[in-house]
This record gives sequence, C-alpha cells and structure tokens, in this order.
Amino acid sequence: MSDEKQSVQSSGHAFGRADLSAWARHMRGNNGQAQAHAQVQQMAPAQIAVAVPAPRDEDRSARTQPRPDTPFVAANDSLKALQGRVIVDETMPFYLVSIEGVFSDSNAAYVDLVSRCDDRLPGPGKAQTGGFVPAAHQAVVEQVIQTGYPVLTEEWLSFDGRPCCWRGRHFPVRDEDGNSIAVAGSYTDVTAEISVRRDAVLARRRFNDFARATSDWFWETDREGRLTLLSERFAASAGFPAALFYDRPLIELGHAECDPELTKRLCDAMASRKAFRGVDIEIEAADGTIRRCSLSGVPIFEPESGAFMGFRGAGMDVTEAHAETMRASLMQRNLEETLEELIRKNLELDIASVQAESALRAKNEFLAAMSHELRTPLNAIIGFAESMDMAMFGEINDHYRSYSRDISGAGRHLLSLINDVLDVAVLESDGVTIHPERLSLKDQLDQAVSLVEMRAKDRNVDISGLRLTEDVVVMADDRRTTQILLNLMTNAIKFTPEGGKVGAELGIVEDMAALTIWDTGIGIPAHMQKKVFEKFQQVTDTIYSRKSEGAGLGLHISQELARLMGGDLSLVSADGKGSKFTVMLPLAKDEENERG
Repeated sequence: MSDEKQSVQSSGHAFGRADLSAWARHMRGNNGQAQAHAQVQQMAPAQIAVAVPAPRDEDRSARTQPRPDTPFVAANDSLKALQGRVIVDETMPFYLVSIEGVFSDSNAAYVDLVSRCDDRLPGPGKAQTGGFVPAAHQAVVEQVIQTGYPVLTEEWLSFDGRPCCWRGRHFPVRDEDGNSIAVAGSYTDVTAEISVRRDAVLARRRFNDFARATSDWFWETDREGRLTLLSERFAASAGFPAALFYDRPLIELGHAECDPELTKRLCDAMASRKAFRGVDIEIEAADGTIRRCSLSGVPIFEPESGAFMGFRGAGMDVTEAHAETMRASLMQRNLEETLEELIRKNLELDIASVQAESALRAKNEFLAAMSHELRTPLNAIIGFAESMDMAMFGEINDHYRSYSRDISGAGRHLLSLINDVLDVAVLESDGVTIHPERLSLKDQLDQAVSLVEMRAKDRNVDISGLRLTEDVVVMADDRRTTQILLNLMTNAIKFTPEGGKVGAELGIVEDMAALTIWDTGIGIPAHMQKKVFEKFQQVTDTIYSRKSEGAGLGLHISQELARLMGGDLSLVSADGKGSKFTVMLPLAKDEENERG
C-alpha cells in the first residue's frame, strides 16, 4: 500500500473515534438536535468525486454500535423528523449513515431502489439498521468522513434488469462546531439526462462527419444578418480562416463581385425573412482566383415565441460546374452556328441539286434529240455505203468498193457510240425499263458469240472457249442481257493480242448465276480496276492518247444494267495476266428449287 493510501485510511479511522466522543459531549449540551437540524437544512452537494480505499477488516470490527442512550440516538431522531424538509421530492431515495459507517435510516424511495438494484448500495435488505455499510459503498462514506466535503458520484446499476445511471450526492452532517456527526446522501435517476447528453454528442459528431464528407459549407447569421457560424469547409474553398468573417454581413464573404440582380435577390430575401436558393456570388480566394459559390438559406425562428433568430443555410463551390456550364453554353452556341451554316449549305446544295437536275434533264433531252437527229442521217449513210458495196446500181471499181466499206464501218462505229451515249443518258434519268423473263444463259451467250465471230477472226483471237456445256435459267431482260455479254466479249477481243484466247465459265453463287468472260489479254492494273466501271474510262491510255476505239462507256453501262436486273458486274485482273469479268444474274425460281 502507498504512503498516500495509508495516510488516508489512518486519518479516516482516527477521525471517526475522536469526533464521535466530541459529538457525544456536544449532544449532552441539550442543543444537539437544533444543530443537526440546521446542518441538514444547509446541505449542498458539490461536484467532487475522489476514490478512497475501503477500511481494513480490523478497523471495521473495532467500531462499536451506538448505545440506545447515546446522543446519536437523539440526533438520529431529529434527522428522521427533518427528512420531509430535506427531501423536496419524496420519490428521491435518501439514506443516513453514522460516522462509524453504521447504516441508520432511509426513506421508502431508497428502500425501493435498493430492493430493485444490485448489492452496491447500502440499505434495508442489504444492511439492516445498525449494520455496517457494504464494502462497495464504504469508499464514498470514508471520503466524506475523512475530507468533510460533499461527494458527487455517477454509477450505472442494474435496475429491474436494465442499466440505469444514478447520480448520488453524499454529504456530511455537522454540529454547531463544524464537527461531522453523520453522513447522508440521496440518489437521482439521470439515465434520461445521460441519454440526451449522449444523443446530443452523437448528433453533433454526425453533423460534423456529414459536414466534413460533403462539399458544402454551412453558415448561420443573427437577426441582423451578421455571420455567427461558418464551417471550416469554407476556409478550404476560399483559403481564409472562417473566424475572419464572423460578425460580418453574409453578402461580404470574401471580396465578392456579385451580379446586381443576384445581390438584390439575396438582400430582398433576407430582409423579408424568406427562404432563398441558388444565389451565386463570386469570391476572390486567398490565392487570387475567383471562386463561384451558390448560397441557399432558410429563416430560423425561436420555437416558443416565434421570434426571428436569423438565417441558417449552406454554400457550395460551383466554380467547376459553372465553368462546365459556360463551356457547354459556348459549345451549344457553336453548335447552333454550325447548324445554321449547315442548313444554309444544305439549302445551297438543294438549289444546286435542283439546278443540276434541271441541267441533267436538259442534257438528257438534248442527247436524246441529238441521238435521234444523228441516227437518221447516219443510218442513211450506212445504207448508201452498203448499197454501193453490193453494186445495186451498177458495178464500181475496187477502190470505190473499199471506200464504201470504210464508210459503212465508220458509220456503224459512230452509231454504236451514239447508242452508248444515249444509254448513259437514259440510265442517269432512270428512264431504263427492265422486263425480266426466263432466259437460258447458254442461248444468250451463243447469240452474242455469233455477233463477234468475224471480229475475233479478223484479230486472230481464239473464242472457242465461249461455248458452254452446261446451262442455267435466269430471270433477266433479254435485250439488256445480250447487250452486257456483247460489251464484255467485245472488250475481251479488243484487248487481247493476236493468238490470244477468250472463254467463258458458268457457276452458281447462292441464288445467283455467275457467268465469267475471261481473256489472256493485257490485264488491268490494280489502281485502275475501279475506274474502268466509271464513265469515259479506258485501261490503255488517257483520253488524248488512247489507242483503242470506243468512248469508255461499255463497262459502266453493263454494270448499271446488271444492277437494275438484281445482279452485279465485278472484275478480277492483274497487269499483263488477262482479266475475268463476272456478271451475276438472279436464278429463276424453279432453278433455285431444283438446285436447292
């Protein structure tokens, strides 16, 4: 045991024995009851709580119970009579213990408390009148006796099986000389008070946690509109200590340059004591940057009287959001300007398109008219040349016969060109009408071959490979199919050197017939393979140096006609290795079923 504990314990026991005798002598002076009465009336518990060690067993056993004829009995009787004046509320538990630590008396509320709690409290059923105070309570009694000062305690006890907090006030009872003659105490249930206190602390912590977690900052003003509270989140945003703005008007936060309309709105709302929301102000932060904050607030009133107390609200740093809004607004304006420009361009394009369509119609009408006007005299020229060659009006010499044949050939070539130009014009004006019917591809090919045999023979090109051994039936236009095949075979013969070959292959691709015309000619370079299907394009040279006859319209017309019939025309070729043109045409329905 430490020296401090030993001194406390020994002084406590010495105090009990010496002052008991002094108190007894004082009581014999016939004024003991009055002094006890006065001391009890003047009891005032203090906020003191000091742990004092329990007395040793030998000290406890050395004490003796007071005899019935001692002055303590008279004092005890006086205290009992004065309990009604000491305990304002009879429901407050009250007890009395002698300076020897012997339990003396209690009220009914104390008896009820002891009977429903554990053994930590002294009292009837735990320590009967005349018995010693239990060890658990002895420390408090010893402290009051030893120090002569009141003691305030708070302890959690099991009350009817539930935890309750009881606040105890323990104080000395003195005679007129200031000598302690007894220890009295009372208990108050402060469980609700403690719960309210804990809830308040928890609510405050919760509020602080929310305040730290959110990006908003909070403020409060008095009835004059001066700031009385400003959360530290504002300091993080503006870079100024929050306390710097206390007792200043809300509108003067930082160095604000507000929109006059927004400033008026804020001032009007506060003057009329109305809630406001989304009032933006600009604050110059400590680092010189301008921060934009959005303020919202509500008026607060005193609950009982309804008196206006001020405003309470929140602020949010919306600098980035405002910047995004401005960027979005700028993008919107740019988009609107672009849209207006696009609309203007579209109108111009529409006008140009109308003009182009008008020009195209005029061109097509001109070509149709010119073709008709050119064909009429051209047919006459060809007819007269053929008549001369046939000597229908008499014999002519060989020179004139040769001239007539040249005239006839040139006329036919010119007629072919005119027909191609007219076909292109009709295709561009959607004037081509397709009449699909069941056609034998073998018959169509044989018919076209008969028309190019003389040309192939003149150029010494072998076309024996153009004879098919198999056949399929397709749905296509008779005249347009023959036109496509003639164009493909004419080109193959034209671009195949002497001694070369031209042939055909037939295949089926899903529901399409694939007829390929191949040759061993000059081939087509990769960069030219798409261009050959364009108008006025030839493989060999430019329009100014081309060596092959023709306007370069045959492949373009053939591809467009194939597509109009539901098929297509494609090319596989390599420079110097010949070409393969494949025309795809839809199979007839029964042909599909038979092959399916």
